[in-house]
Amino acid sequence: MRFLLPILMLLLSACSNLPVAIKEAPKPDWQLSQVAIKAEQHKGDAIRWGGQVVKVENDNNGSTIHVVQFPLNGFGRPDSDGVSQGRFLIHSDSFIDPYIYKAGTLITVAGIVANKETVTIDKKSMSLPVVTATQLYRWSKDDYSRDPYWRGHPYYYDPFAFGPYYGPGLRPAWGYYNGYYW
Repeated sequence: MRFLLPILMLLLSACSNLPVAIKEAPKPDWQLSQVAIKAEQHKGDAIRWGGQVVKVENDNNGSTIHVVQFPLNGFGRPDSDGVSQGRFLIHSDSFIDPYIYKAGTLITVAGIVANKETVTIDKKSMSLPVVTATQLYRWSKDDYSRDPYWRGHPYYYDPFAFGPYYGPGLRPAWGYYNGYYW
């Protein structure tokens, strides 16, 4: 029985596939609003930010990802319903495929503040902080679905589908939405 606990702890620790730099914020945890004002003073500081990809640009020197920042939850996942503090750029020396990191993809980056860069967004020039990525994590759709526990269940029950607002053309209150077992 004594040997069961270490094996169980080892198995449970192996279940997490997130890198440590993504799960845990660096100390101090600089926010985008603090760094955007004085990027020169924060040059070389470690950060962990996340958000939604706007676009990816590749050239011979590497890749640049334009990101709209969103606050991170306890696991380091961006909350796209939260209030954004602005935009930032991620620079990587390796090639980043724009098909994989397409617009709308949620990502979290751990890296170092490099400098500021002026970009034009819809005829407006903005000075954005540039982060040199040390760790980049792309969240899959399963990682940030709205109701991760019950939507995939075959007999999902929606209590708000009953009553006078339930009309023709709306989905039923219960049922197997991906087909029937029988």
